[in-house]
Amino acid sequence: MIDFKEAVNIILGNTKQLGLEKVFLNQAVNRVLAEDIYADMDNPPADNSGMDGFAVRYEDIANATEENPAVLKIVGEAKAGGELVKVEPKTASYIYTGGLIPEGADTVVQKELTKVEGDKVYIYKALPKGSNIRPQGGDYKKGELLIQKGTKLRPAEIGILSSVNKPTVYVYQKPRVAILTTGDEILDVAEDRTKLSQIRTSNTYTLYSQVLEAGGEPVIIGFSKDTPEDTKTKLSFAKSCDILLTTGGISVGEYDLIKDFVVKELGVEILFWKVRQKPGKPVAFGVWGEEKRKLFFGIPGNPVAAMVVFENMVKPAIKKMTGNKKLFNPVVNAKLKGGFKRKKGERLEFIRVKLELTDEGFVATPFGKQGSNILTGMVFAHGFGIVDVGITEIKDGEIIKVSVFDTSFMERESL
Repeated sequence: MIDFKEAVNIILGNTKQLGLEKVFLNQAVNRVLAEDIYADMDNPPADNSGMDGFAVRYEDIANATEENPAVLKIVGEAKAGGELVKVEPKTASYIYTGGLIPEGADTVVQKELTKVEGDKVYIYKALPKGSNIRPQGGDYKKGELLIQKGTKLRPAEIGILSSVNKPTVYVYQKPRVAILTTGDEILDVAEDRTKLSQIRTSNTYTLYSQVLEAGGEPVIIGFSKDTPEDTKTKLSFAKSCDILLTTGGISVGEYDLIKDFVVKELGVEILFWKVRQKPGKPVAFGVWGEEKRKLFFGIPGNPVAAMVVFENMVKPAIKKMTGNKKLFNPVVNAKLKGGFKRKKGERLEFIRVKLELTDEGFVATPFGKQGSNILTGMVFAHGFGIVDVGITEIKDGEIIKVSVFDTSFMERESL
């Protein structure tokens, strides 16, 4: 049995980044960019107006006041997408937001400071020269590096890619993650129960969802019965995937076949089995396939243990494969509400906690039932409170580190 940090280091040390693929912009959000993006031109491409109003020469309005307005003749109109117009002394042009600054003009006076009578405009205030003009290249200049390789693409980055005329972009590939659920007792959704011992799967679909959230492409390869023949058949379906993720069948029971069969059937090299953590002690990790670039995770069947192992071990590997630089969930310090006790401190423990953000900082409330089979604890929780080895009690109000996997508690119903 090895320590948690040693296990994670072994996993990441054997995780390789995947190759590249080219995708359209509408498929690129939340993907990791695999090329540097440079500006193809200045933005804005020319000086333009930041207001609706009038484009003028500063010299013509320098002394304007409410009592003594500058009176200018209206000679044109500059609108977004329109042609370039010209302003001469003692003249002004209508201008709208985004319109090109007319030749000869150097200032824009917003509409609220003017009055129009016939073909004349009255300017009631002298603004500083250059007011309300968005200069050419004010956002970025041609040739400027705008987005670095390795950036996770958010809506703002998608907007930049569109503005520099990149309809397609190179990103890192998503790993295909095979999900195999094992056990005679497991039924899929909509299957009829015929025995009292049978239970419907939760792991298959929680793991499927976790893979999606982590940036992978989940592939359900089936439900394996506790027989060598069925186990062998189902494992063969994983050969086209980058990661094999099995749940159940990894402990020491007579029907726990997975660990031995992945070695025999897929050539997996097991690098560790059992980790000094709670929940999730009986977890196996190995490498397989060409150049040992594929990963195998054998995780427990208990639903909370499966989700904990995924968040802490599988998710960082998926994120590394997809080119992410930030692999781990954020960790915050929080006051523990109500305290926490355990009998032994032999293992690092991840307790389910609900988080609140108060005026005094984060507050973490443990779920009442911490068993690894209590899935409702994960519905309750926003994060894992980290109880270090050797700690058997954390008192009410003491600070605990929390690994946050759900930030929804920070969202608000109103402003």
